[in-house]
Amino acid sequence: MFVSPFRPHPSARRGARLPALALAAALSLAGCGGGSDGDASGDAGRLYVGYYLEDAANNPEDPMPGTLVLRLPEQSGEFEGLMPFSYIGCTAGTDVGAVRGTRDVSTLDGQWSGTVDGVAVGGSYAGAYEPTVDQFSGHYTNDNGKVPIAGAGGCHYDVAAHGIWRLFGSETVSEPAGFVVGSTGGVSPTWSWPRQGLTAYYLVRVLDEDCLRRSVTEGSCLIGETQALLPQARYPADFPEARPLRAGGHYLVAVHAVDARNSAQLGFATRHDAP
Repeated sequence: MFVSPFRPHPSARRGARLPALALAAALSLAGCGGGSDGDASGDAGRLYVGYYLEDAANNPEDPMPGTLVLRLPEQSGEFEGLMPFSYIGCTAGTDVGAVRGTRDVSTLDGQWSGTVDGVAVGGSYAGAYEPTVDQFSGHYTNDNGKVPIAGAGGCHYDVAAHGIWRLFGSETVSEPAGFVVGSTGGVSPTWSWPRQGLTAYYLVRVLDEDCLRRSVTEGSCLIGETQALLPQARYPADFPEARPLRAGGHYLVAVHAVDARNSAQLGFATRHDAP
């Protein structure tokens, strides 16, 4: 469903969305030095990290998983966050996406919005809290239904009409339980994880957690992304256009295992690194 600033040169694209094994995707909004502090409610709240999944029945051509980061108040109040898009677009440039709404203790209600290759997308965003596991889950819809996107050279893909999402309050996530991200440490780490089958590939996103805590809607908090065929990735060597990690910083690494045959998510894991 969604798009990236880390796009290949146009000559590397094909006439439709690139096949899974050639994917690389991400999101960028604005510089991480300014803008709203993301705290209209007065409650600093805390970060919840998770994923969204496009509905494969509605969009069998190219359903995709993506990363989701929200800062939620502890009880009731307004929230904001990033919904990093997961398509390589038809044209170069930055696409914008965000989620905003209100938490009413046990529910979330809001809107997501953005642009995909210049086409406006967005709609409702709602879910409920599961206190026993400190998780939120729900669904989102696209007000314009399933949206076809087309560009030069026969490039085309679809934005699904709806999907589901899940957010985790845990510092680290491992779904399934054995899908754990390891690190060699330092400012040039290699991250690794168990292989999730012979048809799996991996989407890896790195976010500056200090930036997210200052302003969770700033897309430049996403500092690197890659697609890996093997169950490991070296930073920054394997991350095109990545920005360096800094000693003393705090970083969030999110890994999606994706089935190359049908784009189904096979696993999701996060890790916090502080070189």
